[in-house]
Amino acid sequence: MRAPGTLLIAAIVGLAQTAHAADWNLSLDLRAAESNGRPSYLDRGQGKFRYGDDDGALHLGRFRAEWSQPLGEVFAAHAQASSWGDDDRNPIDLTEAFLEYRPYPRAGFRSRVRLGMFYPPMSIENRATGWETPYTLTPSAISSWIGEEIRTIGLEGQVDWLGTRTGHLFDLQLTAAAFGWNDPAGAMIATHGFAFADRQTTLFGRSGEPRAATTTKQELFHEIDNRAGYYVGAQARYLDRATLNVLHYDNRADPAAFRPAIRDFAWQTVFDAAALRAETGSGWTAILQWLDGKTVIDPGFWLEWTFVSHSALLAKRHGPHMLAARYDDFEVRFRDGTTPGNEDGHAWTVAYSFDRGDRWRFMLEWIQVRSSVAARPVALGEPALATESKVELSARYAVSGIL
Repeated sequence: MRAPGTLLIAAIVGLAQTAHAADWNLSLDLRAAESNGRPSYLDRGQGKFRYGDDDGALHLGRFRAEWSQPLGEVFAAHAQASSWGDDDRNPIDLTEAFLEYRPYPRAGFRSRVRLGMFYPPMSIENRATGWETPYTLTPSAISSWIGEEIRTIGLEGQVDWLGTRTGHLFDLQLTAAAFGWNDPAGAMIATHGFAFADRQTTLFGRSGEPRAATTTKQELFHEIDNRAGYYVGAQARYLDRATLNVLHYDNRADPAAFRPAIRDFAWQTVFDAAALRAETGSGWTAILQWLDGKTVIDPGFWLEWTFVSHSALLAKRHGPHMLAARYDDFEVRFRDGTTPGNEDGHAWTVAYSFDRGDRWRFMLEWIQVRSSVAARPVALGEPALATESKVELSARYAVSGIL
């Protein structure tokens, strides 16, 4: 059960033979970064950033190719591939790929069904194309973890009550999904805790350095115990001014199940999340996010990590300019009476962006993370407490069209 992406791609290609014109989008994001951070969690370290102090100054932030193909009136196929310019298994790989069914609205209701690989509807921060945040370069700790470990590979249904179209002040939405191939989710938060990075794990890729001496749990999209997981969520929207999201997620993994091919257990990961976004007509945006969960494995004895994170963001747009500031706090606790799995910390992020037309976006960001990670002295001989800072400049060019 390791090839959900292969089956989905074959289905998309077959359906595309009767398709209408397709929309496509390409973007290239180049970065200049200066960091005093510890060696990155992506490269054997316990640093909190994508780039540590030994990673050089110039980087490929992301190359992204997106394709959306209508298949008749109510069906569509969507695929998105990305390259992060690092040593992943494939130089370019899928981050999302799904078939979508959107029937015509009826009697004030609208519905949608997705089949494939996509993000659960929990982040109202990462709302831009490519599941990116328009406010900062680096997402919050919550969204960074979702981008690294959590992806729906399965079936999702969504129903909207369009109250604002019938004279009410609210729209309501209910979501439910069943999924597989996410049993290793939780391994990374137990191994390196929360991080701050915009790198999204790809379908056939890995999280972290493949040869890392301290991390073997890097292939994240596998089915181990043949048990489907689920999530249920709801959203309320007040006019165009406020959006509230809530989500309960449970991958229903058997924590004693083990797969020798990837040297990993099925991590039983359960969490609840809530997010609120409020916007004004004068360009202000405020976002509050909350995440609380746990992950468990049972290699003959019970190992449990609990985790929690909060963030608050305030942004102001003025024409093509936007200034944003965010505060994060986070904590991981290892529940066996010892400390190597524990961490706690907080972070400040400030970002300025400038859009030059529809194609160019420039962004400058400063982020500082202060964290105490018990694994640093145990595994790496480093002090547990570290203050890491990074300044990053992005230049992104995007082009789109119709085929």
